[in-house]
Amino acid sequence: MSELKDIIRQTKAQFCLDCGKCTAVCPVSRYDPQFSPRLIVRKALRHPEKIYSDRNIWSCIGCNMCTIRCNYNVDYVDFIRYLRMKSREHGMEPVYSHSGVTESVMHLMGKKEVQQDRLDWIPQDINISSSTDTAFFVGCSPYFDTIFKDIGVKSTDSSIGAMRLLNRAGIAYTVLANERCCGHDLILSGDKDGFINLGQANIEELNKRGIKKIITSCPECYYTLKVDYAKFFNDWHIEVQHLTEVPEIYKITVKPSESGKARTKVTFQDSCKLGRHFKKYDEPRNMLRTLADAELIEMEYNRDSAVCCGANPWMFCGSVNKQIQDERLRQAGATGADFLVTSCPKCQIHLTCAQGSAGQAGEKIKIVDIYHLISETALKEND
Repeated sequence: MSELKDIIRQTKAQFCLDCGKCTAVCPVSRYDPQFSPRLIVRKALRHPEKIYSDRNIWSCIGCNMCTIRCNYNVDYVDFIRYLRMKSREHGMEPVYSHSGVTESVMHLMGKKEVQQDRLDWIPQDINISSSTDTAFFVGCSPYFDTIFKDIGVKSTDSSIGAMRLLNRAGIAYTVLANERCCGHDLILSGDKDGFINLGQANIEELNKRGIKKIITSCPECYYTLKVDYAKFFNDWHIEVQHLTEVPEIYKITVKPSESGKARTKVTFQDSCKLGRHFKKYDEPRNMLRTLADAELIEMEYNRDSAVCCGANPWMFCGSVNKQIQDERLRQAGATGADFLVTSCPKCQIHLTCAQGSAGQAGEKIKIVDIYHLISETALKEND
């Protein structure tokens, strides 16, 4: 069990005091009494021979709520991720949602011989440079458009809005036709081999184009490229920047509405990666106030305490996940805002999918991506 000892040491799991703070704030534990972060840590410490077959290691949604509440900085998300890797090596597999189509697409993209041409969704008014070493990393939004077409979510709207913002800010960038998925969902679900294949294919493509810097608007792409690529690939030396970190964006001027009042009322869904992992709470809110000319109404739980959208890496999407999503939608509806604004494609997809069962308050609020909202309201009106 030396491999398990390494996992425990790397994630500081041995410092767990069994205090229960992690379980008290865990959104999964709230609806599944059999799930508890501290109990999984206890089992790994006391009954290591049973941990890899424990179904609960697949239930964690990676929201990081437990880690930020832990007094001893146990990295529970990484702890679960490494357990999943080893569990796969022991022959275990998760139950995939959507018949495993997302995983299949990711594995296909991981094959270096696959050549994609996925730029036909980009409008002609978008200015893409052919002579820059900065790339805008799109992620899986073109594939999500097809996979989730039935619920009316168009993830490329987010990418288009972000690209228009970069154009307006005067940032030169290119987009790669053969870019691959960053691999976030594969590594979070413990599929290390699939993640490595995607990463190597991406690194080869980016190096071929001489890319020195990546800008992305997807929080999960941002985390994976900035943190995981540096951890798993020795030859990764590309600078990674989230759109909210681009200073020129905040210099864009937007004329106030003719009425002198905010154009719309919004409430904001903090994504787990951008929020609890990177502590970027003020930046998207500043964008909404200054670039969308919006009045921001906070939900009861926001920032560090924001309720997750209930997503897992496209697996085990069951009643517990739906209850988490319904809870969040009711909180959003209770604000009386016109829009529930998301900054992560998964937040938009999962909350939209769950909206039909969220009750009257959740059904009334419209769910929209932040960059699409800015692009289609204040920016368009100022053209």
